[in-house]
Amino acid sequence: MLTLQLQRFAGEKTERATPKRREEARKKGNVVHSRELTSALVLLAIMVVLRFSGPLIWNSWQLLFQRDFTMKIPVEWTSQTVTEMLIMQWGISIKALLPVVGVAVIIGVAVSIIQVRPMFVLGLLAPKFSRIQPLAGFKRLFGTQSLVELVKSMIKLAIVVGLSYSVIAQMASEIRSSAQFDVTQLPGTIGRLVFSLGVRIAAMMVVLAFFDFLYQRFQYEKNMRMTKQEVKDEMKQAEGNQEVKGQIRRRGRQIAFRRMMQEVPKADVIVTNPTHYAIALKYDSNSMAAPEVIAKGADLLAQRLKQRAAESGVPMVENRPLAQSLYRLAEVGDAVPAELYQAVAEVLAYVYRLRQIARR
Repeated sequence: MLTLQLQRFAGEKTERATPKRREEARKKGNVVHSRELTSALVLLAIMVVLRFSGPLIWNSWQLLFQRDFTMKIPVEWTSQTVTEMLIMQWGISIKALLPVVGVAVIIGVAVSIIQVRPMFVLGLLAPKFSRIQPLAGFKRLFGTQSLVELVKSMIKLAIVVGLSYSVIAQMASEIRSSAQFDVTQLPGTIGRLVFSLGVRIAAMMVVLAFFDFLYQRFQYEKNMRMTKQEVKDEMKQAEGNQEVKGQIRRRGRQIAFRRMMQEVPKADVIVTNPTHYAIALKYDSNSMAAPEVIAKGADLLAQRLKQRAAESGVPMVENRPLAQSLYRLAEVGDAVPAELYQAVAEVLAYVYRLRQIARR
């Protein structure tokens, strides 16, 4: 019974997504992104710009209407007169709206880049026919995401309606409280109250968008979770099969060991620790600038090297400091370090003297 329960929960996604999984998702365009946050910050930026450029925009519209109503009507309408009039109108309109539109575009792009970092996914431009399938659309319509979007829309609607009602009530109260309300002040009063409404709505939208961003991040992390088996499989794929790597390393060690065993009989001397290290040295004055290490080993490998040397008649010299230094500073195939020349020369001279004595 316990085994069945473990099998049932084995496929649950309980592990955080690995960096590789996140990078693969990013390449597909799957990143944390809150459109609500972008829209809210753009709206707030527009209201800030309007606070400073509002008079300029109002004066531009007044100038536009003034020119439209006071301009002389051409006797004959031609393409040139129509073009000139449109250029004049478009020039005034663009000059008035350019700060607002420019700031909106800059803020929108900047917020999006900050959220997802610079990225371009060509695959997102391709049409996905799964989006127009009736069954898939029905599932999305009644899914959890749709319910969340519905709740957010209702909250935003309630915010807009509530703030609008408070502003309209404030405006009506100001008009009623003024016995001699000047009608010419009405546009300014309405503009001031509408601007106040816009700022309040933008501020509330930013707060709501912040919570939406947190929700989007939570949902992203939840969807990116992996099962324990997926994590293990990814680690194997990234690091390679450890068994195969182990076999390759063992094979390499075996080849290196056989090569060293073949080189030991060619050595002039084996410098030993005597139990922990064994280093085989060879020197040929005709082809070598300095003695070379042709084999070395520690512990069990050192014993095998000494055994092979004894079988081949290679002399062994015990020199603990030299053996330790050679093992630490020189690899197989390297020349003896310069700081050990004197010690190695003394060992080789001792071996050469033994050979001369043996020949006599």
